[in-house]
Amino acid sequence: MRYGLRQGLTAPVKMIEFIAGSTGIIHIKRYITAAFIAGCLIFGFGAVIGMGTQEWAGNFVLFYGLEYDLQRFYFLLGSLAQGLLYVCLILFVPALFNWLVAKDITFRQTLALSFFPVVILLLERLSFIVLMVWQGIDWYSSPFSWGVIGQLFIDQAWIIYFLGTISLFKFWVIYWQFMTLRRITTLKRWAAFLMILGFNLLFWSATATLEWLPFYQYLFL
Repeated sequence: MRYGLRQGLTAPVKMIEFIAGSTGIIHIKRYITAAFIAGCLIFGFGAVIGMGTQEWAGNFVLFYGLEYDLQRFYFLLGSLAQGLLYVCLILFVPALFNWLVAKDITFRQTLALSFFPVVILLLERLSFIVLMVWQGIDWYSSPFSWGVIGQLFIDQAWIIYFLGTISLFKFWVIYWQFMTLRRITTLKRWAAFLMILGFNLLFWSATATLEWLPFYQYLFL
C-alpha cells in the first residue's frame, strides 16, 4: 500500500495502519501544500460568488466605483487568509495533539494522518459552494447537516449555526480521528471518543460563535 488520497478516503483503517507503521512518508509536503492551495481556492471562489456577504450586502451598495472594488478586494483577501488559517488549524492542531499523546510516532506521521480529515472538511466546504450556486442555500441549511432540522423547531441563531456545523462530513472526520487515536495510543475506546468529541464540540462552538457575531457591523461603523 502507498500513501495516497484515494486510498486514505476509501480504506481509512488500512491507511492509518500503514502510516503508523511506516518510518518515512514520501511526498507529504506536496500533499500539505496542495491542501493549502485547495483551501485558498475554495474559500476564494466562495468569496467571488458572494458567500458570507449576505449580511454585508446592504453596506456594500453604499460604495461606488473604486471604493466598491476595494471593499470587494479586501473581502477576497480576507477569505483567502481564512482559507489558509482554516487548513492550518485543522491540520496542525490535531497533529500536534496526537504527537504529544502518542508514543513511538513522529510529528511527520501525525501530519500525514491529519491530512485526510482536512480533505474531508474541504470537501464539505466545496459542497457549500455547490449548494449556494445550485439552490442558493446557506451552509447552515445544508441537507447534510442538522441545521435544516434545527430551523424547524428553534429560532435562536447561535443554536441553528451550531447544529449546522454537525454534518455527515463531521461524523466522517470523527471516525478518522477516533481510529487514529485508537491506533497510536493505548487509550480506552470511551476515553478516545470523549477526547475527540470534546475537541470537536469546541471547534463547532467556535464556528457557530464566529458566524453569530455581527462582524459586519463593526467594520462599517
